[in-house]
Parts: sequence; C-alpha cells; structure tokens
Amino acid sequence: MPKHDWRIDLVENLRGERLQWKKYRRYRDDWDHDHCGACGAKFAENRGYKILNEGYATTDSYPMGAEYEWVCKTCFDELRHELEWTEV
Repeated sequence: MPKHDWRIDLVENLRGERLQWKKYRRYRDDWDHDHCGACGAKFAENRGYKILNEGYATTDSYPMGAEYEWVCKTCFDELRHELEWTEV
C-alpha cells in the first residue's frame, strides 16, 4: 500500500479546482506574501532566496476568488492527478 502524501490533506479544499499559472501578485495591499497551500513554499513579489515569483493560482471559480490560493509547480505536478486539478 502506497504511503499517503501529507500535502494532500493541506490542499483538500482545492480538490477539483481550476488553477492557472501566473506571476505572483499580492491578494490585497496589506498582504506581502503567500505560501504554497501544499508544501508551504513562499510566494512574494520581491526576489530572494527560495522565494517563488510564479505559480498556480485559483481562478474566479474558487469561492474565495482568483489568486487567493497558490500552489508551487512541484506540488502541482506531483498532486494534480490525485486532486483532480485542471490547468487553465
């Protein structure tokens, strides 16, 4: 039996979502960064060590709206089938 991937539990709320590859933008002016919902990698507009500037973001179809949740490329590639994500 394969071992359960702990990241799946953290992004179960995104199951079946449509995600779009985008340059990271703050959700609001008082926001300065976000994290990958699965692994916790940091997204920010500034550049720096281990800071991601692009990733997969929720779209308008997500209840909280576009660019509210972010997923890094590694997690998207590794979890997309299990979580039934669609790339748009």
